Amino acid sequence: MNIISNLLNSILGYFFNITGDFGIAIILLTLAVRVVLMPLSFKQKFGMQEQQKLARGLEEIKEKYKDNKVKLESETQKYYQENSKSMLGCLTSFLQLPIFFALYNVILKMPMSTATMLVPWVASLKMADNFFIIPTAYVITVLIPNLLPYVPFLSITTQAKISKTNILVSSLMSAIITFKAPIALGLYLITTSLFSAIEEIVFRIYVRRRELVA
Repeated sequence: MNIISNLLNSILGYFFNITGDFGIAIILLTLAVRVVLMPLSFKQKFGMQEQQKLARGLEEIKEKYKDNKVKLESETQKYYQENSKSMLGCLTSFLQLPIFFALYNVILKMPMSTATMLVPWVASLKMADNFFIIPTAYVITVLIPNLLPYVPFLSITTQAKISKTNILVSSLMSAIITFKAPIALGLYLITTSLFSAIEEIVFRIYVRRRELVA
């Protein structure tokens, strides 16, 4: 963890020297990290898509061989073997956890007087936003990827829509996370969510085109 913290701190210092603003430096740092993780992120998306295909295939197998237990068992074993190959896609989510905590550690070490032109109503990036503008912005950015399946142009047949209950729960959790969080952490989370939304849009456009060709 210390290695990651030191690396992030060095990169953050580099971006600050270029921009002269820690808020902008945090955004650039976040974008740099997400660009590095982007190949794994797309691998995760394709892996999840494959799992959903396999899940539907399993239901078809159960229905097709419901009267043949031997065949049903052999086909089910094949399904689980294929499913295990798709689990590597979850690696991106786990990789972001140490980066998140390392960045939080970097923020704690920042000078208390550190401010940013991006959030002029707060005197320090280590303070929470008492106007709740940052938490509100984060909730909105979290909602965007969850609402994409409901957009006809971006809907793909291999991915189910997220239930409205799950969308509300994720929005509530996002608000709780940033309610008293430092502004610096809020900027990181908002940038990450916006980047994820753009990734999801690009992924859906690519999949839709591939489906049309197929």
